[in-house]
Amino acid sequence: MTGTVSVVVPTRDRPEALARCVGALSAQTVGTGFGIVVVDDGSVARGTVAAVADEFGARLVRLEGVGPAAARNAGVAAAGGERILLLDDDCVPQAGWAQSLVTAAAGGPRLVVAGTVVPPPAATPWLRASERIAIEAEAASGFFRTLNLACDRELLMEIPFDSTFPEAAGEDRDWCVRVARAGATFVREPAAIVEHRADPGARAFFRQQMRYGRAVHILRRRGTHIPVSAGGHLRALTAGFREGTPVGLAMMAAQAATTAGFVIEMGSRPPG
Repeated sequence: MTGTVSVVVPTRDRPEALARCVGALSAQTVGTGFGIVVVDDGSVARGTVAAVADEFGARLVRLEGVGPAAARNAGVAAAGGERILLLDDDCVPQAGWAQSLVTAAAGGPRLVVAGTVVPPPAATPWLRASERIAIEAEAASGFFRTLNLACDRELLMEIPFDSTFPEAAGEDRDWCVRVARAGATFVREPAAIVEHRADPGARAFFRQQMRYGRAVHILRRRGTHIPVSAGGHLRALTAGFREGTPVGLAMMAAQAATTAGFVIEMGSRPPG
């Protein structure tokens, strides 16, 4: 394998999750090795986050709460690798994750590679509903989430994430649409598995879904929204109920929260 690899992990005030994430990264092998860049986006527990990064030999970049899109851009800018792997701090990469992504991303120019995201075995219905919504949205809209992604650094420098997205909602869809328009090819690598250990309760789940609704309106305003058909929504809901009635009901309730977020954003003043 030629070239170097960097893993970029944005974080904010989740030092325990970060420690699990980068600890699992330290067990990965990629050719002659890889570097880890932790981007602390305004954590209150700055010292604890710094200690985690230091323990695992990660480079630390500090920001002041500018959002995940800007945090990823800063991590990419600070990375030394020719190939970038993007990972969220609440994800735990499984054995062979990094090697699988890197091998797939080396298959041609301007490739964007996404791996597989699974919830932990004891995941709550809220987390299972959140994951099912995301998986079905990816399939219907043709975008990849950035919690398990690989591409060349050159592509990310040429087309960075839109840093005006202040929250974790919509910035990945927007980026995927823009790089697709620039000629990128999207492929899946099922062997690159991460376990997503987010565990939203009901309140966090509904806040998340409202953010998604606001993001839909922002994407429509910017011309980077790919709508999901009524059939796509129905297939998603059916898949949710196959996982259990609580998951399906949570997904039904999520539709109301998403609609509310869309309406709220529709009534807000566009930035700039």
